[in-house]
Amino acid sequence: ANFVVFIYEGGDGANEPWSVDSYLLTDTDLPQVWRWLRRNLPVDSCWSLGVVVDPAYPTPESKVKVDWILGADVLNAHPHHRSPSDQTVAEEMLARRNGLTLP
Repeated sequence: ANFVVFIYEGGDGANEPWSVDSYLLTDTDLPQVWRWLRRNLPVDSCWSLGVVVDPAYPTPESKVKVDWILGADVLNAHPHHRSPSDQTVAEEMLARRNGLTLP
C-alpha cells in the first residue's frame, strides 16, 4: 500500500504556529511504516497516518486522495475553526505528543 505521514511540530504557545512535514511512503506495509516512524519521528512531535487510495502509483508531485487510519489533519486548523470532534482529536494528539510510543 501507499501511505502519507504528516508530522506536526511546534504549536506550543498561542502565537506559535505548527510546522507540518508530509512524507509519501510507497509500496510498503504497516510494519514498515512503524519502523520508518521509529527512525524518523522527531522528539516532541505529533503525527497522523493515511492510506493513499488514489492514484494507484503516487509520486511526490501527485495530488492524492487519502483515507485516514490514525490521527487527523486537525492541528493546522485554528481551534476556533475546529468542530467539537476535531477539537477532541487535536487535544488527544497534543496530550500524547510527549509520551509517544510506537508498537
